[in-house]
Amino acid sequence: MKKILLIEDTLDVLNNLTELLQMEGYEIISAFNGMDAFERLKSNKPDLIITDLRMPHMDGFSFIEQLKLKPILKSIPILVFSANATPENERKVLELGAAGFLKKPCNTEILLESINRIL
Repeated sequence: MKKILLIEDTLDVLNNLTELLQMEGYEIISAFNGMDAFERLKSNKPDLIITDLRMPHMDGFSFIEQLKLKPILKSIPILVFSANATPENERKVLELGAAGFLKKPCNTEILLESINRIL
């Protein structure tokens, strides 16, 4: 079973995505921000990370930058899933090393296709 670390600070979005991805057969690890995600990464190595951009304590940009500095974690693919979808933000996260960028809200099929493509 593939493992996904889901980083999202809006509880309803986190719960809905968790339920959807579990129904698709993925194991989900949840985090509310980048700092929380690094705590989860101490004991789990997911196959994919899905992160929002705007979050308290450590936003998605900082999270990606910090993750890419860690040799044992930098190869984990990252899919950014954010309502803050500007061309500048998309370009920046791809330059930082994200594998993809999706705008919230998004069609379930597009989300699942993106996950399958990356995995």
